[in-house]
Amino acid sequence: MPRVTVGYQDGCLAPLYVSTFSIQQAEKMGADTIWFPDHFMGFAPKWLWTPDECAAAAVIPSGDALYDPVPVMAHVAAKFPSLRIGTSVTEPIRRHPVSLAQTFVTLDHLTEGRIVLGIGNGLRENTKPYGLPSTKRVSRLEEALEVLALLFTSRGAPVDYRGEFYELDGAVFDLPLWQDRPPPLFVGAHAPRMLALTGRFGDGWLPGQVVTGEEYRRRLGVIAEAASAAGRSMERFVAAQTMLLVLGDEREQVVDRAMQSLYVAYNSLGLPGSVWRTHGLAHPLGDEFPGQIELVPARIDRDVVVLARERMTPALLAEQYYFGTPAGIAEAVAPLVEAGCTHFILANMGGNFTGRGARDFASMAELTSLLKNF
Repeated sequence: MPRVTVGYQDGCLAPLYVSTFSIQQAEKMGADTIWFPDHFMGFAPKWLWTPDECAAAAVIPSGDALYDPVPVMAHVAAKFPSLRIGTSVTEPIRRHPVSLAQTFVTLDHLTEGRIVLGIGNGLRENTKPYGLPSTKRVSRLEEALEVLALLFTSRGAPVDYRGEFYELDGAVFDLPLWQDRPPPLFVGAHAPRMLALTGRFGDGWLPGQVVTGEEYRRRLGVIAEAASAAGRSMERFVAAQTMLLVLGDEREQVVDRAMQSLYVAYNSLGLPGSVWRTHGLAHPLGDEFPGQIELVPARIDRDVVVLARERMTPALLAEQYYFGTPAGIAEAVAPLVEAGCTHFILANMGGNFTGRGARDFASMAELTSLLKNF
């Protein structure tokens, strides 16, 4: 087995042929896995999704036209039988844990064991605007993971559970597990409590923040400590890293392009106010703004994004994106491999504003090869 495997993050946006083409290219470039977001709302304000501000809008009419990832995963699994497929990530607010268990075990059967349940604690943009709870998300996730563990080990016996968010009273889950094991569960986590939940319940870890090798190792250590305390082995654990890529022939060139982009400026709002402060900058939404987890695109107007563009710096954007050539990016993430990362997920963010088009897939193919050679 290779030391490092590589996945591709799809947008799961209409029209479907865009995802089909992208996944075909990902398979050709050597991807081992395909990952899908689970969102109601898109990743940028509607006013920003125009060909003038976002190159992808020339092909994808709406950034809010997101498919339900579950049927898409079944469709993609049938068309691409060599690929493993997962969510990055879903949550237990819109999808009850019993429904998650039934859905992902069903997908595991349909794909003959190629499904991954990627789960996190949820974003405000998918909950609050739709009348769903947006508080105590980590506690809710913890209960959901406990419920999933009970269901997956119940073998059809009635399950009772009393929690703050979920109650089961003689609940029956008798769907056989594929080859007598539940779908692998990967947790999207960065903060200490979420890392501990990853160790207690996860078969893998799905972080997305740009961090040093030292910090990645430290966080993986928190996971390992929690796993050990829970009596769980880390032998087959998958430590991943989602990479938000902006590819080009020269790093300085793509950074300059990013600094002019309102799309990038909007995404910089997803960095917490504390990160802006470390660069001597004031977050346009306030110094205490927690970042992506509380960001609702539909609530952000143009003036705020323009202000973000005026204030952001290349050093700030480097907290969020991997800029440059495949060789340069591979060199930048080499310390993560030494720290224990074994799976990289490529998310082509530059495709939204650089206008490089299909050339990005050639660059990602080169990057994939370099990563797999670690």
